[in-house]
Amino acid sequence: MTIGVLAHRRGFLRVLASLIQAALDRGHRVVLLWDPAQAKPGEAVTPSDLAAWPGARAVEHRWGRPLVPALRREGVDALVAPSLYLVLTAAWGLEISAIRKAGIRLYSVDYAFETVTADPEGYRLIDTTFYTSEYQRELHWRIMAEGFARLGPGVDRAARSAVAGSTMMDQLAVVDRAAVRKRYGLASDQPVVLLMSLKMAVPDPWRRLVWGASPRLWRAARAALGGHADWVPDIVRGHGYRELVLALRDLCRREGAALIVKSREKNADPGFLRRLADVFVYDEALYPYTSMELMAVASLCVHFQSGAVLEAAFAGVPSLSVEVSQSHLQGYASFDEVYGGRLGSLQNFPGIVWPVGHREAVGLIERSRLDAFAVEPEARRRYVEKFLGFDDTRSSVRILEAIERAG
Repeated sequence: MTIGVLAHRRGFLRVLASLIQAALDRGHRVVLLWDPAQAKPGEAVTPSDLAAWPGARAVEHRWGRPLVPALRREGVDALVAPSLYLVLTAAWGLEISAIRKAGIRLYSVDYAFETVTADPEGYRLIDTTFYTSEYQRELHWRIMAEGFARLGPGVDRAARSAVAGSTMMDQLAVVDRAAVRKRYGLASDQPVVLLMSLKMAVPDPWRRLVWGASPRLWRAARAALGGHADWVPDIVRGHGYRELVLALRDLCRREGAALIVKSREKNADPGFLRRLADVFVYDEALYPYTSMELMAVASLCVHFQSGAVLEAAFAGVPSLSVEVSQSHLQGYASFDEVYGGRLGSLQNFPGIVWPVGHREAVGLIERSRLDAFAVEPEARRRYVEKFLGFDDTRSSVRILEAIERAG
């Protein structure tokens, strides 16, 4: 069988890396369609990235260029990508029906709970939509109920979907922890506090004005003139983001730990992050990917209500979810579940992840020891079952076996 993989962005490869390897291990021909001119910051795929799978065939294919001819030329039987319907409609909308007519089967893989916002119309054309957990599938059906109702009785939701777990998390199985520690100069038993930096380059005025890099008085004036006078005390009191990082650095000094800051080029980080970190890391590796490598050696993860919460839980790492403004995401149908902080939700699950307001975070860290944040095995089991489905690092194999059965 020839399996085509949309590899136009590094993020796509990060999600599908283990699936690619599983397909190669089982003797399938794998074609990676990649775009050397990808313009999205930090997402350009390079030949060195593709070298992680020497057995795969890499084919240059520009984003938005006709897709069907390339698939036919390579003899692709099945096409796989994260959020496949969204990707196809965004770049190749007019070709979806042609792909189907060519007899090429379509499979959509979940990325960090993203499928809960997918357009139900995808069920008409995608052969199988894979979810991370049963809870995620039912949540999608519930919050998009009107859209699914419009599909009518001719579309069998259960038959067009399956629960497989997270292909991305499978990469934990191939992390060499000793090699990771050596690469970053960490002692074999040294604790690690991992900070996932906040995305500053998003359309959220709170981040720009309260935690931004511009002069304090300018930010305070802009906040007041923009109708956000209640932000002014936080601005003039000090820089909350910097104070948070300083508190983490002090915690590390007290505990003999290393502070590692993991970022991405598109995050537009303030300069103090690099200065205060013991190690500052961008997305350097792809298979296994950098965040999972770091999570494998972490003792505590601190993030800003991000998808890193899933990586931490999968790796058995406790995490603090610092609550900040998410105004640019409030239109998402899954906002309450992902960012709302309700007890039992993705970001608030005592024993695995604890939410804390950005104002309270500094004080909490200053008065805590590292061992105050510990994973409770039963809480982790319930969290994994609800949000991750499986933790056996065989999600890619489950998806591959479903594709094989259909073939």
